Amino acid sequence: MRERPDLLITGTHLISMDSAVGDVADADVLVRDGRIAEIVPHAGARDAMDAEVIDGTGTIMLPGFVDTHWHLWNSLLRGTVGDRPGSGYFTVKRALAPHFELGDFYWAARFGLAEAISGGITTVHNFDHNVRGPQDADANIQAHLDSGLRGRFSYGPPDSAPPEATNDLDDLRKLRARWPAEQLDGRLDFGVALRGPYRTPPEVYEREWAEARALGMPITMHCDRCLREEGCRACGLVRLEELGLLGEDVQVVHAVHVDARDIEALARTGTRVSLSPMTELRTMGFPLLTELLEAGVPVSLSLDTLAMPTSADILGHLRMIVSMEAARTGSGTVTPRRLLQLATIDGARDLGLHDTIGSVTPGKSADLVILRGSDINLVPSGDPVEALVYTGQVDNIDTVIADGRVLKRRGGLVRDDDEPDPVAMAAARRDALLARAAAAGDWPPSSTTPSTTAGEGSLQ
Repeated sequence: MRERPDLLITGTHLISMDSAVGDVADADVLVRDGRIAEIVPHAGARDAMDAEVIDGTGTIMLPGFVDTHWHLWNSLLRGTVGDRPGSGYFTVKRALAPHFELGDFYWAARFGLAEAISGGITTVHNFDHNVRGPQDADANIQAHLDSGLRGRFSYGPPDSAPPEATNDLDDLRKLRARWPAEQLDGRLDFGVALRGPYRTPPEVYEREWAEARALGMPITMHCDRCLREEGCRACGLVRLEELGLLGEDVQVVHAVHVDARDIEALARTGTRVSLSPMTELRTMGFPLLTELLEAGVPVSLSLDTLAMPTSADILGHLRMIVSMEAARTGSGTVTPRRLLQLATIDGARDLGLHDTIGSVTPGKSADLVILRGSDINLVPSGDPVEALVYTGQVDNIDTVIADGRVLKRRGGLVRDDDEPDPVAMAAARRDALLARAAAAGDWPPSSTTPSTTAGEGSLQ
């Protein structure tokens, strides 16, 4: 693992996302042993005390972005999914998922995480819904650790698993023994990705929920009935509350068609919601961000997948969201600063990491993004927060630091000399994957209509 030097970032405009620290227009930030040690106003040259100095003059610093729902395994499908006949997301995913090899899982995750670093994302929740065996889970975990990023790995079923099959609960119990804390470098924890009552019968989801809670593992579940039920106008979350399936240990993803009663159930139970507006607008409808926030529902943001028309340009996503909510609701609830909170401290809170990351606070881990505030698209600027959301671009990101390690410097990803390029490796693995699927007669797909799994259409 890359070394973790002490760092002194000087003269940066700090957007801390911590109300006690506030915004500091000209700040020096000292990092020691991977943690924020000191934040003081810049007062000219100072003793770096053997720390590596990063000149922050003309830059903007904020905490690293947190993505709370990302299917890293299908990052290799970018370019195969599209608008062409036979290239729909579910058609392509179901054709290629069975042909993934161990190296595909590893390099798909490394590729996605490399793009995360490029976009200033320092924490990723890997919602893995194609775990075909323990080795696949291990490949994802190793990729995450090798990337240098922080996150969570949520263990799911194989793609298109039959409704009557549970997750591999035996391996779920063995996971922590196989990956003890000292191997995880304090950067990774484990959760469970479950299909829930929309897709599995009671004997499956009741057992899975009980096992996850007995192991103390947080649960994540898609709520996307809108993809399977024409005219869907509610998510049925009141029923999930009655079944005891909601709570602070549960994250619901998408929930685009929540009605007022659904929102009340989420708020009552403290259930967390991860919204992926770019893919939701593409396939589901308008996410109800303003309504969820005004009801007090804990909300965070995510990319979902690189297989769809998405990239790790978080600032571009935030710009789209603020404009969408202004047009859709006319409410002032969703502001640029509120969106930065969703992408940082609220994402950390969703993953239970708010005491560790999500703000630039003394004592917290140094997960930091430094942008060039003097780039043409960010000047002149009256309010750096508004400038970042309204005109910021991924190309403005100069430096990314995760857990005190510099992973992006002067606009380029940092790699060891003997480290393979994740982009080149992913391209090669994708080509070999398509060749195997073609040899088996599964590529290109013969059907353009996404199949549905028996039992998906109703709450059982």
